[in-house]
Amino acid sequence: MNKIIIMLLSIIIVIAAMVTALIIYMPEEEKEENMKIANIAQNKVDNDKNEMENVINVVETNTNEERISPNAFITFKQTYNECGHTKVEFVEVPQEFVNLTEEELKQKYPEWNVEKFTDTDIILNKDVKGNCNEHYIVKDVNGIVTVFRVLADGTEEEYQVTDIATEYLTDTDKIEMEKGIKVNGKQNLNQLIEDYE
Repeated sequence: MNKIIIMLLSIIIVIAAMVTALIIYMPEEEKEENMKIANIAQNKVDNDKNEMENVINVVETNTNEERISPNAFITFKQTYNECGHTKVEFVEVPQEFVNLTEEELKQKYPEWNVEKFTDTDIILNKDVKGNCNEHYIVKDVNGIVTVFRVLADGTEEEYQVTDIATEYLTDTDKIEMEKGIKVNGKQNLNQLIEDYE
């Protein structure tokens, strides 16, 4: 922007210098004619300058809009109304989303709310009816650590039979296994199983 203004000012100075030189060295009758031409030229330069400044302002306004960069991540957060748990998923931005604005992203995901929007970090969230289906109970079944999924109606279905024998667990863990250890989320479940291995 500064280069354009400097260029316009240089043109104005050159025109003014030429007009001044013509005025000084011209006969009187030609001076009036040249003054009219100089005024027309000055008006043209002023109009061009104003048009250029308008173009610059429009370009600056358009470039200030934040856009998704190629190395951005999208975080999807779903909160379930029955259990109150939030499931979070991180995804690299798909190639076709690069350079989208926040408004354009909203059009791609109309059912999601934009919680955060920067060029590299986007968080989308929404409320979901029902249960997150990631409620588990870990129990001792015939001396083996076994995982059951708790269904929306409260019933349990066998989810995973591990190869971990309960006889090698601590007495505290064995007592908790008899009651059933409640775990929410696959990540927490995987961490608990790792702790027993």
